[in-house]
Amino acid sequence: MRLKLPNGFHTKVGFRLTAWYSGMFILSSLIFSTVSYLSVFSTLRDNRDVIKATLSQYRQRVEESGVEKLGQPGHSRRTSFFTRIVTPKNETLFLSNPQLWDKFEFATQPIAGLDGQWHVYTSKRDSALLEVASVRLTNGDLLQVGRSIQARDEVLEHFRDTLLATVIPMVFIGLAGGAFLAFRALRPVRNLTVVTRSIIETSRFDARVPDNRAHDELSDLVTLFNLMLEKIETLVRGMKDALDNVAHDLRTPIMRLRVIAEEALRPSNDDTIRREALADCLEETERVTVMLDTLMDISEAETGAMKLKLEDVELCAVINEVMTLCNYAAEAKGVTVTVKAAPGFYLRADAFRLRQVFSNLVDNAIKYTPEGGRVEIETLKNNDEALLIVRDSGIGIPIGEIKRIWERLYRGDKSRSQRGLGLGLSLVKAVVEAHRGYVDVKSDSQTGSIFSLHLPLASKA
Repeated sequence: MRLKLPNGFHTKVGFRLTAWYSGMFILSSLIFSTVSYLSVFSTLRDNRDVIKATLSQYRQRVEESGVEKLGQPGHSRRTSFFTRIVTPKNETLFLSNPQLWDKFEFATQPIAGLDGQWHVYTSKRDSALLEVASVRLTNGDLLQVGRSIQARDEVLEHFRDTLLATVIPMVFIGLAGGAFLAFRALRPVRNLTVVTRSIIETSRFDARVPDNRAHDELSDLVTLFNLMLEKIETLVRGMKDALDNVAHDLRTPIMRLRVIAEEALRPSNDDTIRREALADCLEETERVTVMLDTLMDISEAETGAMKLKLEDVELCAVINEVMTLCNYAAEAKGVTVTVKAAPGFYLRADAFRLRQVFSNLVDNAIKYTPEGGRVEIETLKNNDEALLIVRDSGIGIPIGEIKRIWERLYRGDKSRSQRGLGLGLSLVKAVVEAHRGYVDVKSDSQTGSIFSLHLPLASKA
């Protein structure tokens, strides 16, 4: 039965990693084995250089000390070299280890013409060979030094068999190691695929990819993917909450419009009542329009699509313009407002949007500060940025709601009694960030809230 692989199996990353790793491992092993074999073969093949060196050494020793010097212990008796001295009449004067070299037929071989030549003697018992170099001594005798080349062939054959015996295990080890490493390395990718498929099938973004904390590239990818899922989940939840809040906040003015219209359409009503009803309708539609326009402004600011008319704006002048209107509301509620705005702080900003931001902060401070309280406004310079601080002695913000006050249409429990849309702080944050700044808040139920705006100064500042 023919084994059939799944379609596209060869295009899988795991298969390719296995093939690459196995191929590189097997290829490197084969190259190492081949180089080792050639190195051993070259070393054994170059025995002639060793024989020549030994021949020269023995010749010098014999010329200086005589044949007896070769017979002393530690010289040639227990070496692997064949050493023989013969007379011109082919009489052996010296032979190292006769019992070792007895199997070679050299006693009956002629010696004429061997001076300075290489000669090979054949074994009488097996196929072993003895490679010999000869040199003529000054007294006419012939000195022969050689070595059996049987050991070389045996070593090479054994080494060759060993290499061949390791090739198949190396192939299986390479394949198994490649498959294991590929499976282990791609585990984060498989986990990511499973989570992604789960999100697609269930439309739930609360799933997360398990992180092995390996601190490698795939671990970084998993971390970034989980952060992306967290942001998407937050955005989806925010959109859902915003839609719910919009639906809830639109329901009230629409129902009021319907009630006003029904009252105006009664036959018993005169023109004066109908005109008043139309005025009430305009007021409610204005409220809805303001809410929708503010939502659009926040979306444009957050996505970078808001068109800002940038110019050099003095922060103190903007504060004075806003306070001209806000002072009336503060006086009516009995709230004391003090301003410490140092002149000369210029911002590269949209003056209209900046007034929106400041008026929302001051309006909130006055709105949530009880009668007899105070609101303090101060400007400071902090390195290359202007710091606008709005302090109030109001009701404060609960710790659990501080992070949520920037959400669209969010209104805390303490702010439900105040008239508003729940969009002011969302607009403040979006517009400030569109001007490359940021805003933070500190709040306490005993001392009130402190809003701090950080905006970059213009170059002339």
